[in-house]
Amino acid sequence: MPQSTEKGLAAPTPAGGENGSNEKKFTRADTKASGNTAVSQALPFTPHSAPSSKVLEALNSDAEKGLSDADAAKRLEQYGLNRLKPPKRPSPLKIVGRQLANAMSLVLIAAMAVSFGTFDYISGGVIAALIILNVVVGGYTEWQAEKTVASLESVGAPQATVMRHSGNSAAQIKVISVDEVVPGDIVIVKNGDIVPADGRVLDGHISNLEADEAFLTGESLPVAKQSEPIDEEECPVGDRLSMVYSGSQVTKGRARVVIVYTAMGTEIGKIASALDSKAARKETGLAATWYKFKVILGLEETSPLQIKLNQLAYSLLGAAIICAIIVVASTGFRDVPLTVATYAVASAVSILPASLIAVVSLTLARASQDLAKRNALVRRMDAIEALAAVENVCSDKTGTLTVGRMVVRKFWIPKAHGRGGELAPVNTQNGQAYSFETGSDPFYPRGEVKADRKVLASDRGGEVIDLKASKRQASEDDEDDDREWVVNHEEMEEGLQAMVQCASLCNQAVLSKPSEESGNWEANGDPTETALQVAAYKLGHGKPFLTHSKKHDLHRMQSVASVHRPPVVGMDGHFEQVVEHPFDSTVKRMSIAFKFVPHSDTAKPYVICFLKGAVERVFERCTTVHGEEFTEERRAEVIAKMDVLAAQGLRVLALCGKKVGIEELERVATMGRDDFEADFAFLGLAGIFDPPRKESAGAVADCFRAGITPRMLTGDHPATATAIALSIGIIDKTYSKTSVMTGQQFDALSDEQVDALEELPLVVARCAPETKVRMVDAIHRRGQKTVMTGDGVNDSPALKRADVGVGMGTGSDVAKQSSNLVLADDNFATICRAIRKGRSVFKNLQKFLLYLLSGNVAEIVVLLIGLAFKDANNQSVFPLSPVAALWINTLAAGPPAMALGLEPTALDAMDLPPSEFKHIFTLEFCVDLAFYGLLIGAQSLINFVIVLWGYYPGNLGLQCNEGPNTICDPVFKARATCFATLVIILMIHSLECKHFTKSLFKMNLLDNKVLLWCAVVLALTTFPIVYIPTINTRVFLLETIEWEWGIIFGQILLYIACSEAYKWVKRIMQRHKARPAGRAPADKTLRMEATIAPA
Repeated sequence: MPQSTEKGLAAPTPAGGENGSNEKKFTRADTKASGNTAVSQALPFTPHSAPSSKVLEALNSDAEKGLSDADAAKRLEQYGLNRLKPPKRPSPLKIVGRQLANAMSLVLIAAMAVSFGTFDYISGGVIAALIILNVVVGGYTEWQAEKTVASLESVGAPQATVMRHSGNSAAQIKVISVDEVVPGDIVIVKNGDIVPADGRVLDGHISNLEADEAFLTGESLPVAKQSEPIDEEECPVGDRLSMVYSGSQVTKGRARVVIVYTAMGTEIGKIASALDSKAARKETGLAATWYKFKVILGLEETSPLQIKLNQLAYSLLGAAIICAIIVVASTGFRDVPLTVATYAVASAVSILPASLIAVVSLTLARASQDLAKRNALVRRMDAIEALAAVENVCSDKTGTLTVGRMVVRKFWIPKAHGRGGELAPVNTQNGQAYSFETGSDPFYPRGEVKADRKVLASDRGGEVIDLKASKRQASEDDEDDDREWVVNHEEMEEGLQAMVQCASLCNQAVLSKPSEESGNWEANGDPTETALQVAAYKLGHGKPFLTHSKKHDLHRMQSVASVHRPPVVGMDGHFEQVVEHPFDSTVKRMSIAFKFVPHSDTAKPYVICFLKGAVERVFERCTTVHGEEFTEERRAEVIAKMDVLAAQGLRVLALCGKKVGIEELERVATMGRDDFEADFAFLGLAGIFDPPRKESAGAVADCFRAGITPRMLTGDHPATATAIALSIGIIDKTYSKTSVMTGQQFDALSDEQVDALEELPLVVARCAPETKVRMVDAIHRRGQKTVMTGDGVNDSPALKRADVGVGMGTGSDVAKQSSNLVLADDNFATICRAIRKGRSVFKNLQKFLLYLLSGNVAEIVVLLIGLAFKDANNQSVFPLSPVAALWINTLAAGPPAMALGLEPTALDAMDLPPSEFKHIFTLEFCVDLAFYGLLIGAQSLINFVIVLWGYYPGNLGLQCNEGPNTICDPVFKARATCFATLVIILMIHSLECKHFTKSLFKMNLLDNKVLLWCAVVLALTTFPIVYIPTINTRVFLLETIEWEWGIIFGQILLYIACSEAYKWVKRIMQRHKARPAGRAPADKTLRMEATIAPA
């Protein structure tokens, strides 16, 4: 076997090698397989800089026949399936382990062990049930989250068209799964296909190939490909024009490519591998040991909420131990009875919010489900936590703030100087602009086209001419009717008709009728050409109508002004293509020629040529305009109009045409491109843009109102970015110079200079992926949290660096894997909905934590202070039995807490300031906790005292903690009163916790029926507990009560009065606090129509 080269590829074995077989062999050294995924693939040279014949030879492949079936099978076995290495998924056992490894579970396990150790099987069993409940709920939640993530990674089964053969047979075209593509495969790619793996374009097998590589390179426009090798071996991916890359989409043309890298060996795979690796920590010695210890305790490498809850668990564990010691100390630490030991355990457990883990898991799971219904798929639960704290949203423009589809917004046709006296709308001072109506479906081929009443702003030095007023002066009898400004394609002015024909015929995009499922029109082709084709349809000049001589299958498209009339009036013939010179990135233009074929003797055949492209490149080929010389003065007029359109955020193209005699047909078809693209007549300008989503402006306004700064980071031109930002309110008309920057300008600033800026830029145009990373770092240096959106592989570092990385549903798999939230609809407004939900979750967590912990505080007040009540044997008489204490801590506390976690999204969520989950225990929260906990505990204890000393003469009986006896009836009745008071007030307290300041009587209690039913049902459970024989006396150590209900309801009314008074004081204090000023622009009502559409 030949020796492998330095880069790891063995030299190819010639056909008919050692065994005389004709089977071609292919060997790579240093190639390892992980599962079904090839991890390392290398050629001894860079394929983009080598001739395609050399690449074929190295891969032992044939451009005409491809691989043999046997060879392909061997390579598939050797190098594995062509798919990215999936992220490791936790096993069910590991998920269960995670639920048991958190601090609260460990504390409950310790309490369970103590309970069984003291022979308190009831308490131990209850705690064991709670642990199982927490594990089941938490484990199910995490399992569902993992299933959601897995569903995002592969949707559908993509296929590839390859050339294969069997032995010496002829080549066959086969359609196989992308997973089965191997190095050396000859793949046929064409318009609309997704490239299955990295491949080298083959000489002699390429036709006008362009691919969209925005996800990989950030380049917004499709890249024209070539088969010739690139001179530079070391050049950026975007400059390797002889290569196509896995995941890119072919937008034009077709080609054969030989696959050189698959799976993790592709460019997208390399980036995925780099993102998978974790940076090593720098700590050593004692610091490293301390860090690992904190990780074990759950105080590092987990979410802020989990860290805070773990800290709470350890704090409560310490408090529980102290409570247990206090209970045991009441006996003097001598001859501790079993009942006291049991009571000590019950007191310790009472301070622990046993259902906390389950409630948190359910709350986050419910939030995740709600977000999924609103097109936001949560990959990691910590995303919900982070959303509540974000103060910045860094968003892409295309497809997120905008619809992601180009549409024609304006046509502008220069004025014919020789017709200046006419007042028709197509002849203003320097030309006429037309506006195209655009609906919710950018590909919908109908819509009004209107001649603008006001000329573009640069006419007459900025003065606006009202054409309608001029026309009224010419004819007093004309009616003021908008319909006269709608273009009727039957009576189109000659210049507009030529312009529309150019847009339609100099175009390879194809529109398709809507399918029954989607209801939206579809398009296949370059986005710019698609926009021009839709514009042509709206004026009744769709390409099928111009090129088909007979009736075609497509429905006839008419403009609104001419329903029920033939699509192309006055055209007695059709066009047949003669020659095409495709768009070339070096010349930035496309040209085409058609022969007009008449259908009757009245029409004459002729040849018509069209040219479109970048304005400056088209000007080079124009010599006339409206039959007059295209002078420098006329060029300057056109340039001025182009600047006006560009300032409105439009991408401007120039359209040209010329007509020649039919006798020139053969010469036109055979002449070179330079000769063909000469002596054209300038027809006009087309302004194209990606319109903003209708909900973007409102979402941006919501962000500012919520104290969140939206920022646009886009690869588009600064003028386009500025216009869109103005239209949706990210910036206002008085924006500062630093509010809008290019990526180059921002990257040129040092970190110190960036930090010195009063405010980071709101718009960054021509933004590179590295610029996004710098923006995230700059925001973090200011102590703020941020959302970052991205859809390309190159966005992955910024997505991982951001607090909330948001991938797009239509984006790359690597970007999705790097994010913790995925937008199924790629919509900026969905991010705002997710933030609203995150803030609501934060408030809901505070609500149920306040309820749970205030209940724990109330129990501890009752249990510990109750130790002061001593019987004749100097033994403490417990106000609550251990079983009653556990009942309150589990069944009475858990369900209402879970229901509070399911509170509907707060309407005022976006009016609240950003809140970090690590700051969930605010000063206000702690004051509320102390107030409600002490109040409820005191009220319950007071009722215990009232019954014993107010009605009975303070008779505490003997051994009333052991079981029922006649002498203990007063104590049992007092316990029943204390128990009922505590449970019922806690149920009312759960309703009060729905809002921290709003009165109970002004709340909508029916918006959370689960909570209302929990409160009612659990309050009613006190009756069977108190009145069912044996259960009351033997289990709960209670006795039936009668007149005691009077003081119970008295305490309920007192609680409501105190709670309402407390909230009233809080509302007064809040009114005196100045609300932080929003950062919204002065004019948030600015819309696209004010910037682009005519007044």
